[in-house]
Amino acid sequence: MHANHTFVLIHARWHGAWCWDRVAARLRHAGHQVHTPDRLGFDRLLELVETQDRPVVLAGHSSSGMTVSALAELAPHRVGLLAYVSAFLLPNGMTPPEISRADPRSILAEHVVLDERTGTMTVSAPEKVLFNACDPADAAFAASKLVPEPAPPPDLPGVELTEAGFGRIPRVYVECLADRALSPIAQRRMYTLLPCRKVYRLPADHAPFLSTPGPLADALAEAATEFAT
Repeated sequence: MHANHTFVLIHARWHGAWCWDRVAARLRHAGHQVHTPDRLGFDRLLELVETQDRPVVLAGHSSSGMTVSALAELAPHRVGLLAYVSAFLLPNGMTPPEISRADPRSILAEHVVLDERTGTMTVSAPEKVLFNACDPADAAFAASKLVPEPAPPPDLPGVELTEAGFGRIPRVYVECLADRALSPIAQRRMYTLLPCRKVYRLPADHAPFLSTPGPLADALAEAATEFAT
């Protein structure tokens, strides 16, 4: 029987903890402990990681890839594995716009809507941009749950990634092959720049927790068993 693990699953911009419900249920059913923090600030996420009774498997989706990298740098002794779920895995000095501008297949930028009155950003036609491989009912549900985000996004703490911190933690990447927001071209560029122990490829859109929740849960559990320290 495989040892169980503690997972901390961090959602991306516009989303909330709800997006992990199906994956978390599968992991819990397999005997794992799972935390799905809902729209917590960075300091509270760091506190959550540091107060677990064992090193965690830290998974980040999309924009929260940068969050999990920073958390790993600041608390490397509390993180046993990093999992990037169609997420920004960026070396020092590289920003998301650099990746996005060089992504010929992403349609996200043309669907981001800025509300200058409120200073927030939303995504138009999310069923087409984010949830294109989901069941239509799931896509409609997810679209209804998205919330506006500040524009520009709040800065993460100025954390420089080091080999002694972030670099010592094994990492895996979950590549989503039908992703229209962060295309496989961009995903591949990032895990080539910062190689991972393993790349899991799913026939998913930008929301694998809805379009392929079983395979995503299986990939995370397998990665934890194989690579978590």
